[in-house]
Amino acid sequence: MKIKTLKYTAGLLLITGLISVNTSCKKILDLEPHNSTFTNAYFSNGNDANTAIAGAYALLRSVLLSNSSFHVYGDATANEFAITDAFYSPIPSGQFTGLNVSSAFWNWSNYYQLIQQINLIITKVPNIPIGKFTNQDDKQKIIGEAYFLRAFTYFYMSRVWGDVPLKLTPDLDISQAVNIPRTPAATVLKQCLADVKVAEGDLVYGYTDANQTAVRANKGSAYALEAHIQAWMHNYAACEVAANQVITNGGYQLVTDTSQFSKVFIGKSVEGIFEINISYGQSEGLSYQSGAYLPTLKYPFIYTKTNLEWPLNRDYVNKLYKDTSDVRYAKYFFQAQNSGNGQTIKYDNIVYADGSARNDARLSNNLIIFRLADIMLLRAEALNQLGRDGEALPLLNQVRSRAHIAAYAGTGDNLTRTILEERLRELFYEGQSFYDLVRTKHIGSLTSSFISDYASINDIRVNAGGNYWPIDPTMFKDDFTLTQTPYWQGKL
Repeated sequence: MKIKTLKYTAGLLLITGLISVNTSCKKILDLEPHNSTFTNAYFSNGNDANTAIAGAYALLRSVLLSNSSFHVYGDATANEFAITDAFYSPIPSGQFTGLNVSSAFWNWSNYYQLIQQINLIITKVPNIPIGKFTNQDDKQKIIGEAYFLRAFTYFYMSRVWGDVPLKLTPDLDISQAVNIPRTPAATVLKQCLADVKVAEGDLVYGYTDANQTAVRANKGSAYALEAHIQAWMHNYAACEVAANQVITNGGYQLVTDTSQFSKVFIGKSVEGIFEINISYGQSEGLSYQSGAYLPTLKYPFIYTKTNLEWPLNRDYVNKLYKDTSDVRYAKYFFQAQNSGNGQTIKYDNIVYADGSARNDARLSNNLIIFRLADIMLLRAEALNQLGRDGEALPLLNQVRSRAHIAAYAGTGDNLTRTILEERLRELFYEGQSFYDLVRTKHIGSLTSSFISDYASINDIRVNAGGNYWPIDPTMFKDDFTLTQTPYWQGKL
């Protein structure tokens, strides 16, 4: 099939991490041709392996930031925002299709370009002699990171699309590449767990290079990912064990000085477990003027910006943060009571490349994937589901105490609901809310309490698979193995 894809020769991304969009290919899961002779020659030493894994992180960054998709899938769908931008505004009401919804959200091609890169690393790096690594510990670490990234990518895709093609080997010759059908989500998730177990064994806690803190996966990142996968599969016993590994052995700490809250979202804090690097100081900042989308911010946080594309859903915020003494209410939001103008300011670390002229705004906040408060609350959820409320409450109340709100003492179903609400408060605009509501089967039944009513998304739709996104019909042109997401069959 002919689709837009990322083109690079057999070593360009591996060597530089640079990407250009300028061509198309017939195999939707494949990159432009890799010459096996070149690839074997390229993966010859530790430097090659290190630049290859850096390229994989660069591709992951590109995938998650493209069209704000990380927040579209995880936050816009949860109705956190009263979106005014026509490009996104139908999504909070459950309209994943339509004239104003970009088909970019339906197309997974760029994810498979990332998978191709990861599969190359998993296939080739084990064959590099250990003596070719300047730091011999790098070999096992890079292999572990690659398995972590593959597990994370497929887990992420499965939460978005459900069944996705499971591809575990790289295509070294495009003439030999074949299309493969969608793999059942249960099989995909089983592979994710197998991969993350390899990562847990290969990686270590902590970092010898402080510059890699949180932005490169370590053992804590792997256990955090396992905890999320197990929770998604409702295997709460395994979720609790993995989450406890992070909390007990990871060396992470809550940032308890709330005057330092902003540092959590700038990145690499003591709370950070896994993040996407967006640092202006490391030439990774996002430029608003060059097309990077900062939809939740305007003046005074971006000096020259007057339009707010994603204002807060005031009803959602008011019902969720009933106690306005909650520190997060002040730290996460600006003018939350102002209809149509409330801003989410978690990611508001703006640097001006042109100094005092303040025309060239750059965002310098890491994208938070996993952090300690998330894993503490996830373990509390697991303990509650396992009937161990007495162990769940201290975890919940540590997070509440940090936010300066009263400790909770309830049990059973009331505790279940309170933990979910706490996750929605704590992790607002961190790409988690929609998945939490779907996983806990509360997407429709809690709306009367704290979320404004959904027009389309409810438990009935989720039970029919309507939480998953459709796939782009253009991908069917040259691939007859593909089938549309069941809920969306006949609706595109």
